[in-house]
Amino acid sequence: MYHYTECGLPNVYLKNGFTIEHIDGEDYTSIDDMNNLHVAIAQTIADSHKPLRPAEFKFLRIELNLSQKMLGHRFGVSEQTIARYEKGQSDIPRTTDAALRSLFMEKLEKTNSVSYFLDLLSDAEAQQAAQEILLEEIDNRWGIAV
Repeated sequence: MYHYTECGLPNVYLKNGFTIEHIDGEDYTSIDDMNNLHVAIAQTIADSHKPLRPAEFKFLRIELNLSQKMLGHRFGVSEQTIARYEKGQSDIPRTTDAALRSLFMEKLEKTNSVSYFLDLLSDAEAQQAAQEILLEEIDNRWGIAV
């Protein structure tokens, strides 16, 4: 198992789909199909039953290829507000959380209604426990490890 920290999230582990090479006393890791790995991580975050944490919010924004300014404009807030969400200096409103998840799912062409995410978040307030994400590559596709 490999603790994948390059995505900025502290709780992502890979079961397979990576190679570690030892060269001149140093370890170098290469990841198979990095783009689809990031999509799998983002989809796991978007489908989660708990409120977005700051690093997860930032990860989804980056996967959407949106700057803080562009996302702030879409949500009707300043880029400083988005930055505060990502630094954990301000709580992420439930509606903003749901809207970001919805934007990501729309990108995947898996349209889900905002009400689905609001229901998901209301259930999640009771489930604040930390969750690790364990992913594996099967047949050249990343998914949740079983």
